[in-house]
Amino acid sequence: MRLFICSIVLAVLAAAPGHAQERLGVILLHGKQSSPTDNRSGLPTIASNLQSAGHKAIVPAMPWGAGGWEKISLTVEDVFGLIDGYAATLRSQGAQRIVVGGHSLGANVASSYAVERGGVAGVVMAGPGHSPGGLYRTESGRKAIDRAAELVKAGQGGQFFTGPDNNQGSSITMSTTAAVYASWLNPRGKASMDAQAPRLPATIPLLLVIGEKDPAFGRAKGAYYDPAAKNPYSKYVVVGADHVQTPFAASKQIVDWINGLPRQ
Repeated sequence: MRLFICSIVLAVLAAAPGHAQERLGVILLHGKQSSPTDNRSGLPTIASNLQSAGHKAIVPAMPWGAGGWEKISLTVEDVFGLIDGYAATLRSQGAQRIVVGGHSLGANVASSYAVERGGVAGVVMAGPGHSPGGLYRTESGRKAIDRAAELVKAGQGGQFFTGPDNNQGSSITMSTTAAVYASWLNPRGKASMDAQAPRLPATIPLLLVIGEKDPAFGRAKGAYYDPAAKNPYSKYVVVGADHVQTPFAASKQIVDWINGLPRQ
């Protein structure tokens, strides 16, 4: 009888989402001009729920946070190095595989990181944002991006540089170096979802969540999800939310999807 009861308990635990038999490390990246503690997006709540499920989840402060994006000094490649460090720390704490995700620019960087590094268990893009291609289609954006690229090509990437950007329709002036500006605003670069989405390996499942009131709603599926979602566990979710609140509105779906990631 005791063996029978123990067998039932073990079977139930093994089937439970987030069981410690595979502890995931989840890195959630906040949006442009946001912060790790801004719960309007829901990322802190999502991290807490993942921790309750037995995973290791963090929402680190990124260099594009409030007051940081305008004078960011790190390239996209530099940020990949930061994420490498977070992943190494989570593995040292017992995480067996790493999931990268985020909101807005954080979602953009999470997917680009997965393309560049590979080997992650999954990618979560909630309300993906930051569109160098859209900026390049404006006269001021095209001139600035081309000028920064010319300086980099001439070996003058360290030169001080100012150029335009925007965040959900609000204009921003970035004061940084030509190399950093070009890294983030090149429409064919590593921060361009249009360029990077087709490069996501089929081994990596993608969850893309978009809000019906998000300005990117009309193109998120065709431009970002469809080219990237080659893995059968990939999922596209629509929620009735605006850009800021998309992750919060989909918090349960995000946690459930991560909990259900197939073992490799």
